[in-house]
Amino acid sequence: MTIGERYIWFKRAFYADKKLKALGALVQQLRERATGLVRASEGNDKGKSSTSKNGTESAYMQLAEVEAQYEESRAEAVKISDEIWQVIKSLHDDELEAVLINRYLNYMTIEKAAEFMGYSVATVKRKTKEAFQKLSRNDLE
Repeated sequence: MTIGERYIWFKRAFYADKKLKALGALVQQLRERATGLVRASEGNDKGKSSTSKNGTESAYMQLAEVEAQYEESRAEAVKISDEIWQVIKSLHDDELEAVLINRYLNYMTIEKAAEFMGYSVATVKRKTKEAFQKLSRNDLE
């Protein structure tokens, strides 16, 4: 795997987390919409139309579908993070591991990781590249 391919491979957890957060927000929005439809129709037994009932049922069905997708995405995000963690541990170098953990499991920007670790931005970039090179050598062994 080239360094560029490895970078993309490591970023998978970041994008899985972003998708999970987006789905979580969508679940919340759909839940509010569905419960709002129920509240709007409560206490109004007279003249209830089947359209109102169908709208509520449809909202709950959509909610259930998105909740299922959320759970699948959560499981996938955990799996991806675990794969990345296993690769990071294989470095057997605390300093390089710390840089990759901050960048790819804590989702820190280069600048944030540098500040957090007391390094310069250039040092974080260099250590990330060094870690990727070491991982590439490990792939060959």
